[in-house]
Amino acid sequence: MPVGDTVVQVLYASLTLTMPILFASIGEVYAERSGVLNMGIEGVMGLSALVSLWVTITTGSYLYGLGAAIIAGAAMGALHSFITVKVGVNQLIVGLLIYTLAGSIADFIFRTNVYTLAGGIPAISPVYIPVLSDLPAVGKILFSQNIMVYASFAVAIILGLILYRTTWGLEIRAVGENPEASDAAGINVNRVRHLCVLLGGILAGVAGASLVLGYLGVYTTGDTLVAGRGWIAIVVVIFAGWSPYKAIAGSWLFGLGYSIASTSGIFSSLGPATAYFFLAIPYILAIVFILIFHKGTKPPSSITVPYKRK
Repeated sequence: MPVGDTVVQVLYASLTLTMPILFASIGEVYAERSGVLNMGIEGVMGLSALVSLWVTITTGSYLYGLGAAIIAGAAMGALHSFITVKVGVNQLIVGLLIYTLAGSIADFIFRTNVYTLAGGIPAISPVYIPVLSDLPAVGKILFSQNIMVYASFAVAIILGLILYRTTWGLEIRAVGENPEASDAAGINVNRVRHLCVLLGGILAGVAGASLVLGYLGVYTTGDTLVAGRGWIAIVVVIFAGWSPYKAIAGSWLFGLGYSIASTSGIFSSLGPATAYFFLAIPYILAIVFILIFHKGTKPPSSITVPYKRK
C-alpha cells in the first residue's frame, strides 16, 4: 500500500477509534467534576458492548441495541452511585468491583449465547456527505465517518457548553471543589453527584455500544474487545485537566495510537517485534502522558471524598 494511502487510512481509523474513548472520558469528566471517581468504566463498556450486540441481533435494530446499552450503562452507574454517594463506600474499591461485576456478567452472557452472538453484525455504514465526502484525502478522513463518530464530538462540545455556560454546570464544579459551601448555598450535593455518576454510566454504555455498532460488529470478551479503553479514558480526563473540550484532543491522540496499532500488520515484514511494538503504542502514550501531566494538573478538591450532611 502506498505511503499516502496508509496515512489516510490511519487518520481515518483514528477518528473512529477516538469515538469510544471520547464518549467514556466525557462521562468521567462529569463524574469526577462532581467529586466521584469511577474506576469501573472498562467493565461497563464491555457489558454495554455485549448487550448492544445481543439486542441488535435479536431485534434487527441498531437503535434498540444502543438503547439497551444505555440502560445497561445507567444501571451500572446507578449501582455505583448508590454505593459510593448514598452509602459512602470507598470509591476506588467500588469502582474495581463494578469493573469485575460488569465484565463477568458480559462474559457469562456471551459464553452462554455464543452461537447466537458469534456471527456479529455489520458495523454502521459511513455517512455520505455530497461533495465533501468526495474530496481527496480530507473527504475520506473527515466526511466519511459513521453517525456515532460525529455524535461523540457533538456530545463533547454540548456537554462542555453545559459545564461552563449553565447554572447546572456551575453547581457541578462547585460541588466538586467545595461540597460544604455548595450545601450552604442551597445546592443538593448528593443529588448532583448521583446525576453526574449516572450520566457517566450512560456515556460509558454508549462508548461500549459504539465499539460494536460503530466499529467492530462483534464481541469476543470484555478484556480483548474494550482493550484498555476504559482505563485510557481516565488517563484522558487527567490529560485534559477535567475539561470536555481538551478531552477531544486527548481522546484523538489515543485514537491515533490505537489506529497505528491496528495497522501493525502492515509492518509485519519488519519482524514480529516491530508489530508488537506498534500494539503497545496506546499504553506507551498513557504512561508518557501520566508522567508529563500528573504534576501540572489539579483534580477537583473533593474527588473520592464522600459527603455527609451535618
